[in-house]
Amino acid sequence: MEQRERRQGRGRHQHFLGFWARLNCEDMPVIPAWLVRSNLDDPRRIHYLLVWKDERHDGEIKEVVRLADGGFPDLVELKRTDESTAVLRIVWRMLPRNGGRALFLLCPHCDTPRRFVYGWEWDSFTGRSNTVNRIPWRCRSCARLRYSSEGGHLCGGRRWLARFMGFDPGNLPRPDLWLPYVFTSPEEAAEAGVCAVNS
Repeated sequence: MEQRERRQGRGRHQHFLGFWARLNCEDMPVIPAWLVRSNLDDPRRIHYLLVWKDERHDGEIKEVVRLADGGFPDLVELKRTDESTAVLRIVWRMLPRNGGRALFLLCPHCDTPRRFVYGWEWDSFTGRSNTVNRIPWRCRSCARLRYSSEGGHLCGGRRWLARFMGFDPGNLPRPDLWLPYVFTSPEEAAEAGVCAVNS
């Protein structure tokens, strides 16, 4: 029932309808499963510091998370600067060829294996389209995020005018995910200007 409520409506020609504000997953802090696997495979058994900086505007740090082993083989711990902690389960799935396997993060909200989890969602309480809430890390669907390509967004707002003039400008480039900077020691983070090391 809840899944039906979250499903985005479609109108004529299967274009998405704007029942909630458009927030693209590419604009949200994301933790990919391959980064978690790198941490778990690190023989030093150290914590990783993940830092998301707003490179498009002022370079301000928007999110900081400590990634660590959760104490059990199938758990990882994500701790924010406000001391809130999320524990995610990991699952392994066999790949179709050559006997390999891939790590997935189990979304705690829908209990589905995912390659990415996101830490923000639209603040539906305020109703403003540019306001977000920090949430426990969950998958794109549960965080109510869209891909930037949904609804023809990458076509650009003035494509109809270009076609009327007789040329096709093509699609806008697909934006990259907002991946974190990864630091494996406080000294490394201090050198990058992210934090200060107490002497």
